[in-house]
Amino acid sequence: MKNAARRVSGGAAFLQVLMRFNRGQLNSFEPPRVEHIELSDKDKRNRWIAVIVLLAVALAAFGVGVSGLLKKNAGWTEVEPLSGSSGCAGEFIFRYSIGEKNGRAEYRTLSALYTSACERAAKVYSSQSSEGMGNLFRLSVHPNEEVKLEPELYASLEQIQAAGSRIPYLAPLYETYGSLFFCEDDSETAEFDPLQNGELAEYFRELAAFANDPAHIDIELLGEDRAVLRVSDEYLHYLEENGVETLIDLGWMKNAFIIDDLASTLRSSGFTRGYIQSRDGFGVNLDSDCGPYAMIMADLTENGARAVAELHYDTPLAYVDLHSYTMQPAEGDWYYEMESGEVRSIFVDPSDGVPKTSEDDLLLWSEELGCGAIVLRACPVFIADSFDPSTLSAPLYCAYCVGKEIICTDPDAVFAAVAEGYELRKAER
Repeated sequence: MKNAARRVSGGAAFLQVLMRFNRGQLNSFEPPRVEHIELSDKDKRNRWIAVIVLLAVALAAFGVGVSGLLKKNAGWTEVEPLSGSSGCAGEFIFRYSIGEKNGRAEYRTLSALYTSACERAAKVYSSQSSEGMGNLFRLSVHPNEEVKLEPELYASLEQIQAAGSRIPYLAPLYETYGSLFFCEDDSETAEFDPLQNGELAEYFRELAAFANDPAHIDIELLGEDRAVLRVSDEYLHYLEENGVETLIDLGWMKNAFIIDDLASTLRSSGFTRGYIQSRDGFGVNLDSDCGPYAMIMADLTENGARAVAELHYDTPLAYVDLHSYTMQPAEGDWYYEMESGEVRSIFVDPSDGVPKTSEDDLLLWSEELGCGAIVLRACPVFIADSFDPSTLSAPLYCAYCVGKEIICTDPDAVFAAVAEGYELRKAER
């Protein structure tokens, strides 16, 4: 992490970003003249409407994907799951533009569909219980046996296998490392942090070596939603000796695949006038009719996180917003900030078992790829010792900062505002 020593007051920084949101208008998707606008706290009264609405999504990714809110007189509503739902809806924010006619009936239908989709996703991607389904738990507890998987999980595993990602096989490592994010003070962290604990670092290296080797663990996809989790006897014995129970889990990537499934369910049922955000930086907007939409780009500076650019778009796309630091400080939010200002994130390199990020902020988007595909492409670049964005090519685009220069790989990206002191450089057409 290139800026690990800098202290971040995430909650305050995020609220400042909300206060700086600029409700501009977008007329086209052609590159406009770049205006250098200081995103200050001035003229707050004129922005209170935007702030009040945006507070509803304050725990979501860093201001990304706020949309039809820019459009007056739209029937934007946050869709809540049905009361008593046991699904994963609490991890997402779903906003929809309800029609003027039969609005209540449309909302009830939409809420029921969303609730059902979230409940199913929670079961399908669970690594904790079987729920009588062909889910990750069933695959994990039946190594070297053929398992019939749910279709959406099988499709996600196909993507993961095609990308060559070994992150799901780090589940045994995360059984220990994940506890770090529930620590209440620094005195508790050494037990879970390999950067403080040499013995733990060696254990993580061993786990990473097993996880990286297809000869020790790998998924064999047999077609027709059937799969076998192949695990060597040596690795099974090693895990048993160390009391490990979970062999495979999508971990922090899970919501990227869930949000793609939710979007697919909504679109196939004819609901397209809205967008979904996860609270950990993934999002999909479903339509092109309810924009313009906006993404606010962040940069971690010596004085904390700040908004440095506002991008507008008016097309269905998926986006992933990755940070080396938290924007929503809370116990268990996958980041831990030490008293020294150093930050430990959830992002562990499968090659050596060490938590790391090559950039502090990386914003990615695509009109053709879903969140799952985007994050799989981003992982080798973001979870690395050094940052090399050369593989993040069309149809995937990204924006990041190098010093005070904002680099954007999308030549058609519309920047409504760039913070004072920053320069914009876009890719050639």
